[in-house]
Amino acid sequence: MELLLSITEPCLMYEPTEEPPTEPPEEPDPTEPPLTPLTPLPEPLPPEATPPPVEPRDPADARKEVELSPVEKCDARIHSRRIAKALKDTPDPTPEQVKDVLRGLGYVDLRIHGPQRSGESVEFTLDLRLLGGELCLSGKVTGTKTVTDPYGGSPEVGCPDVRRLR
Repeated sequence: MELLLSITEPCLMYEPTEEPPTEPPEEPDPTEPPLTPLTPLPEPLPPEATPPPVEPRDPADARKEVELSPVEKCDARIHSRRIAKALKDTPDPTPEQVKDVLRGLGYVDLRIHGPQRSGESVEFTLDLRLLGGELCLSGKVTGTKTVTDPYGGSPEVGCPDVRRLR
């Protein structure tokens, strides 16, 4: 959780038209006021109010790829850079080596799907969805190159189960 939040934090601080930072910003001075004003919590619903009924969602719709927010696109670039950097010194990687590198970066086993060999490469999927987010990241590693592809997935299904648009 800390890892995912630390990567998201700098993405929340840049304008969507700007290039996101590659490194987290310096820690703010706790004596300084916050950069953005805090918003008040919404008013609680009165006890007699009942939420509207939720219609069951078609399982096929839940499996469709969804659009990522600008913040999640920024997160994906940061995750991709750090993964590629960590895997660049792994010649002829094995699935176990890739998993060890991902674990070393702070990703937990519950969020790592695969890795598995596919021809000359090792493929993996990371579930980076947090607090209603939709970021999934698929990756392919060879001895010389790491390629990642971010995509959005509904929290109702696993990242590997999302039907990709490509």
